Amino acid sequence: MHAVRTYGPGDLRVEAVPEPQLVEPTDALVKVTASAICGSDLHLYHGKIPGIEAGMVCGHEFAGEVVEVGAGVLDIVAGQRCVASMFSACGRCPACLRMEHRRCPRFGMFGYGVAFGDLAGGQAEYVRVPFADMTLAAIPEGLSDHDVLLTSDILPTAYTALERGGAGSGDVVAVVGAGPLGQLVTMCAPLFGCSTVIAIDVVPDRLKEAEALGAVPVDARSEDPFDAVYDVTGNQGADLVIEAAGNGAALETALAVVRIAGRVVMVGVLVDEPFPISAGEAFLRGLSITGLVGEPLRYRADLLRLIGARRLDPARIISHTLPLTEAVEAYRMFDAREATKIVLRP
Repeated sequence: MHAVRTYGPGDLRVEAVPEPQLVEPTDALVKVTASAICGSDLHLYHGKIPGIEAGMVCGHEFAGEVVEVGAGVLDIVAGQRCVASMFSACGRCPACLRMEHRRCPRFGMFGYGVAFGDLAGGQAEYVRVPFADMTLAAIPEGLSDHDVLLTSDILPTAYTALERGGAGSGDVVAVVGAGPLGQLVTMCAPLFGCSTVIAIDVVPDRLKEAEALGAVPVDARSEDPFDAVYDVTGNQGADLVIEAAGNGAALETALAVVRIAGRVVMVGVLVDEPFPISAGEAFLRGLSITGLVGEPLRYRADLLRLIGARRLDPARIISHTLPLTEAVEAYRMFDAREATKIVLRP
């Protein structure tokens, strides 16, 4: 089979590799029909993720058809169309029973190296899926791969950021970064009763799409985000700010535009960026600052129902669909912000 493999910063290759096999009774083998490039894949692409071995198969957002299951798989069957969570967990340990899946001793994230469980990723023709009953969800009848693909990671991440950030009725939400994640935050915010979303970015096409989703666009190249947010909020600042870009400038902006006693949620996968304010300033302003990873296993079922009811349309942010064989060009396009969201088809 063919798969996207990394050999260091900027060095991706589509190569022939052996097809994966079942290892544990709880495994499933999935024939991938669609996989996506995630913004967090760019940290890997730039060489900022520790523990990445040469030749690792990339990708953690994927859907496909189950072709084989182990003897211990009870709910997932061969022939079923499924979407995967970005990570696997056993579902039975005390941490999983508390819905704290990242604390599971068997936790593993697809395509993110030995530091995250050493699971081969889904940007491939086939992938082995541990704990299939937990990790996979059946795709509801009438929904396409594109409809459900983003429930692997980025859509639950947007939803988790709002829920864990305490988004509520009448809140003004500022999202710093109007890329795929920021657009999905904008899409989800009305579900929580938020009154206004302010989208801050430097890419005109992304701001245009965020505006089409209902956000107030702020182009940080031509206006000061602090002034823009305070104009919209009557000099109060945003109740909740979601940093969705994953860089130091975005975090600095997020901390500038939040109101006194406001909340800041960091979901843009910050790796080695310094914190731009002191502990004293955070204390005096009464800020609640949270970093989190999305929780697909907690929220996926609800999100699939919302998509099926057409209350969410995450597929609208997919701008390009390319063959898996063109993955190197797809990563270049995504890194250059020439695409909003790219799906690869084996």
